[in-house]
Amino acid sequence: MNAGLRKMKRSAAYGAAALGVALAGAVMTAPPASASSDNYIRFANDSGYFIDTCYTWKGPDGIESKNYCHHAKPVGTGWEAYFPAEATGVTVTVNFTGSHSVPLYVDDANTNHCFTFTGVWPNGHVLRVQC
Repeated sequence: MNAGLRKMKRSAAYGAAALGVALAGAVMTAPPASASSDNYIRFANDSGYFIDTCYTWKGPDGIESKNYCHHAKPVGTGWEAYFPAEATGVTVTVNFTGSHSVPLYVDDANTNHCFTFTGVWPNGHVLRVQC
């Protein structure tokens, strides 16, 4: 009877070890965290330009279908772009109409990001500000 009890304990130990390995594998292969659709990029135009902002979302295949632009935002306005839920980041192309473009790279989709546009022709600038 002692031998049977030892076999049962050994089988239980092997089963627990196998379950632990399987669970660890599931954690190791989990996809990276993505954005909440409540997170945004906010812009304020305090420059002497009309501003275009175009969004190229980073994430799984197919996310490019969610790319879009805001066009000709005038001085004194503000706007937001919300991260798609599956986004891991974004490249924003800021076009100071009639002058130049500036790329913004955001690799943290799990928080809000805020920017202000300043300057007049030919020196428009992008400033990261506190949200």
